[in-house]
Amino acid sequence: MNPDVFLRVPLSDVVSSMTADRILSYAGSNQEGLRMAVTETTSPQSAPDSIASAKTGQPNEILGLLGSGDHTMIGRLFIGFSLVFLLGSLTGRILVGIDTGTNNGLLGGYQQMVTNSSMITLIFLGVLPLLLGVAMVIVPLQIGSPSVALPRAAALSLWGWLIFSTVFLTSMVLDGGFGGADTDAARLGNVSFGALLLALALGIICVGTTVITHRHEGMTLARVPLFSWSILVSAAIWVTTIGAAVAFVLIGHVLNGGAADYFTNFAGNISWLTRGPAVFMLGIPVLGMAADVVVTATQRRLINYQAMQALIATYGILSFGAWAVSNSVIDTALWFLWTLGIALPLLGLLGGFADSLRHGKPRVNAALVGSILSLINLLGAVVIGLIMSLNTAGKGTLFDFGTAALAEAQMVFVVAAAVTGAVAGLAYWSVKIWGTEADDKLATASVVMSDIGGGLLGTILAVAVFVQGSGDTGETLFGWLAAGSALVMLAGIAVALVFSLGASASAQDEDGEAPENPFDGLTLEWQTPSPAMGGERTAEIPLIESPYPLLDEKEGE
Repeated sequence: MNPDVFLRVPLSDVVSSMTADRILSYAGSNQEGLRMAVTETTSPQSAPDSIASAKTGQPNEILGLLGSGDHTMIGRLFIGFSLVFLLGSLTGRILVGIDTGTNNGLLGGYQQMVTNSSMITLIFLGVLPLLLGVAMVIVPLQIGSPSVALPRAAALSLWGWLIFSTVFLTSMVLDGGFGGADTDAARLGNVSFGALLLALALGIICVGTTVITHRHEGMTLARVPLFSWSILVSAAIWVTTIGAAVAFVLIGHVLNGGAADYFTNFAGNISWLTRGPAVFMLGIPVLGMAADVVVTATQRRLINYQAMQALIATYGILSFGAWAVSNSVIDTALWFLWTLGIALPLLGLLGGFADSLRHGKPRVNAALVGSILSLINLLGAVVIGLIMSLNTAGKGTLFDFGTAALAEAQMVFVVAAAVTGAVAGLAYWSVKIWGTEADDKLATASVVMSDIGGGLLGTILAVAVFVQGSGDTGETLFGWLAAGSALVMLAGIAVALVFSLGASASAQDEDGEAPENPFDGLTLEWQTPSPAMGGERTAEIPLIESPYPLLDEKEGE
């Protein structure tokens, strides 16, 4: 993949625009707090040399890309590569479905490895870095910061994640990953998985720290836009969850057994990442995205803003799943209460959004449709959790199968919600990320296919558990249905990649400046040029007095 497709602007222009003088020109009273970020991003003396070297040939442009601390570049590359990895992960899920439909006639002995490893790649090579990429671009813009905190660490996060993700995929090809038969390849997969987790943790630390330390004057945490607030909550949950997972990866490596031992460590100590409550952490940023999209669509402030923040934080806390490592916890009273609890903040947020939509005159577009659909799939995951908890209420006798078998269906619902929400975010912030508005028809098709495909796949996996548990296997039919549903979801993500590439290409071809605020957005990111670049704004930022400073400006006119 050509990285320049996602960057859209000459690197020499980016470097020259990121001088310390231009950054400090609008940083205002935050100059002291941002001095370290500015210093790490670039230096005035280096700009002329960079411009000169960029004219000498492609190798210097590549070096400039590798060394860039521009958060918009880093975020775009996260987004682009994660979309490609999502396509690969869903291809693996399609192959598993076809293998089931053909009675193990496709993958043979590789079936277990592809099944387990594709679940991991779906989350940690696809969904989580996709959300992180959107946050990397948008969060600094939303809070009035010229840069992400620790920009070089953010760049290290990107390249570390990309390198070790490639190594993990290589281990799968060599019959390693999780469930392969080759010990050396399994060891390689275990180490690379731990390393890519650490890289992702570093990236989310950078974005979370930006929200804490780089807010513009007057923007207290109570006035942080809800997407940035959801990323701050995500940072706390993701980092602690990843820390626990890395500890178990380290344990598996220290044991230094054969390939079967690495799989045992995965099944007993790592697979909890792919089921509730831990998998619900992928939905935290989706809640913040949906809130910002609804406010923009209705042009109305959310009632009880602090209550909305509290609901997102509560959802985040209840998505912490490191305590539920063993499958045995699924049949405990704590699991029962935890599952019931996570439904409450989600329903509260849905109620708040519904109230805004009811009283406003929303402009329906791909972003709004995708936001609503993503929340519906989150509810689907909650319903699966409630079914699992019913078995707990029945002391494990309500169903004649272990309800842990529903975990994959629950994961698929959450993944579908996160992907749909992220694609809605790509459509909503397309002018900032890529430089022009996304084609709304393509974006709508993308969110609908991603959501419906994922929802159908989750439903099929859940129904298959009940049917097969009752004695009528129907395994072949459900295998083909699962493959077809995964194919629909894959098509939705492919369309997202198409409209992203199209928007990026249009930004390069168009003369003149792209619109700054086509949706009439109310938060600070809509005050920046399109496409966004680190350190650039078109107007001075006033003292922040509410979560929606551009709405304040309108009302004050």
